[in-house]
Amino acid sequence: MTKVACIIPARIGSTRLPDKPLKLIEGIPLIVWVLRNAEASGAFDEIHVATDDTRIADAVNNAGGHAVMTSPDHTSGTDRVFEVAKQCDATHFVNIQGDEPRIPHDLLRTFATELKQIDDNTLLTIVSHATIEEKSNPNVVKAVLDRRRNALYFSRSPIPFERDTVAPALRHTGIYGFSKKSLERFCSFPPGELEQTERLEQLRALENGMTISCLVHDFESIGIDTQEELEQFRTMMAGNRYGH
Repeated sequence: MTKVACIIPARIGSTRLPDKPLKLIEGIPLIVWVLRNAEASGAFDEIHVATDDTRIADAVNNAGGHAVMTSPDHTSGTDRVFEVAKQCDATHFVNIQGDEPRIPHDLLRTFATELKQIDDNTLLTIVSHATIEEKSNPNVVKAVLDRRRNALYFSRSPIPFERDTVAPALRHTGIYGFSKKSLERFCSFPPGELEQTERLEQLRALENGMTISCLVHDFESIGIDTQEELEQFRTMMAGNRYGH
């Protein structure tokens, strides 16, 4: 029987927005908004927050969630996810970034269903069409795919380069899916050169011959990496106690 666990990595040491998981929106920490959204989707058999800070763990546990303390030395969120996954009996794992509080519930349910079909050398993720502004924003990760919708590359730079014609761009959303074995395989590799250059952990998979299958689904993504994005989310959620 397949069992899908959602694990949300949340570290305290964000460089662009310090203490990001604890930033308050309507009096509620960002990490709790992410947790509540995952819970409300009904897509997962279990949900855990993997963190390196007791303040984050306390915020999650006080909200009725389940936090697991992990090593502060992990080089990527997926490495943190794997530490928790080794303690679970789930067959498949979904890594939702701790700064993605508004992924649509129907998309999470579709993602969990599609995840059960991947093999043990494959990751699953989501891409959407990017706006002109997003194409040039280094905080928005762009992707290029092959004809089977498998990723060829991810970059903070605008890709593909438009030499003679305007090409549509795809942006990546911070959600990954693995079978238990593909997660173990990914985490068995050391951080790659491209991964460290772009600061994009998914490039480790491509550097080592793994496949990244992409669902193409357009939706309004709210990834919070900067103070400006935090303020935009606060404005959007003004008067909303959804995270309560």
